[in-house]
Parts: sequence; structure tokens; C-alpha cells
Amino acid sequence: RINPDVLHLLDSMEYMAHSQLWAGQTMELSEDYRALRWMQDNVEGSPVTVEANCTEYRWCTRFTIYTGLPGVVGWNWHQRQQRGNFAPQVQDRVNEVGMFYTSIDIQSALAFLKKYDVKYIVVGQLERNVYPVIPDIPDGLTKFPQYEGVYWDVVYQDLNTTIYQVKP
Repeated sequence: RINPDVLHLLDSMEYMAHSQLWAGQTMELSEDYRALRWMQDNVEGSPVTVEANCTEYRWCTRFTIYTGLPGVVGWNWHQRQQRGNFAPQVQDRVNEVGMFYTSIDIQSALAFLKKYDVKYIVVGQLERNVYPVIPDIPDGLTKFPQYEGVYWDVVYQDLNTTIYQVKP
């Protein structure tokens, strides 16, 4: 829900600082707001980011949208629509992003990062929502804290939101 008491400004992100999103669970958009502001203020150049990807008109691809940084997929439908005969390759990327977040195989995760030259990995409330822990299935999100300092470093952390920078 968007808080109706928020000032009406031209800042298209301000609503996030005071809003929640319900997508099977309540997500505090203020966490993404602070993480997005951090990226806008601290990331230089145009490094590739990876974040949850899901169906259109949901909260996915928020980092590529609000930072302007390239992502592995971007807005799924727009990418497929604009790529014509190459649209199936966009779906391949969507599938690969899902495998990256859910797989416990560190070698396939590293190959994914190298293939797309990913520099920043977002693991927030949305990633935990889109790629949930399923009983009796290994949790692919555990690889991020497990290999922190080895393959990537935490460069931003706030409550349930972590941004990792991939080591060169």
C-alpha cells in the first residue's frame, strides 16, 4: 500500500520510502529505496547487475529501472518484444537468472557471473520471495553468505537487503 500522507513530489522513488508491497508476504519498499539510493550514489560506470526476474507489472527489475544500470534481463516483455527473432534468448536469460539464484552449484553460479560480466548481485526481500526456500530442496540463496569474501563481497547491507560486488 502506498501511504497517502506522503508529500507529492517529482521524485519518482519517494513513495518507496513509505510503502509496502504485498506479494505473498509483506515487503518493506523502504529497504529497496535505501539500496537503490546507495547504488545511485556509489556505483560508477555501467556495471551489470543481477536481480530477481518475474512476470511483468510486478516489483522485479527495480534496480535496472531505478539506477539505469544494465541487468542480465531487464523488463522481460519489452526485451522480447524488441528483439524479434532473438526473443527466445531473452527467455533463456530469465531461466538462467532463476537457476543462478536457486542453484547450490557454485561453479554454475560463477559461470553465470562470468558469462554476463555481472558486477553486482542483489539479494533482497524480493529475491527471497521469487526464489523461496522449499522444504527438502537445497536453498540456493545460502551460497551468497557462504562464499562472501571468496567470490563476492558485501558492499551494502540493510535489514533483509544485501548487495554483493563480484570479485574480479
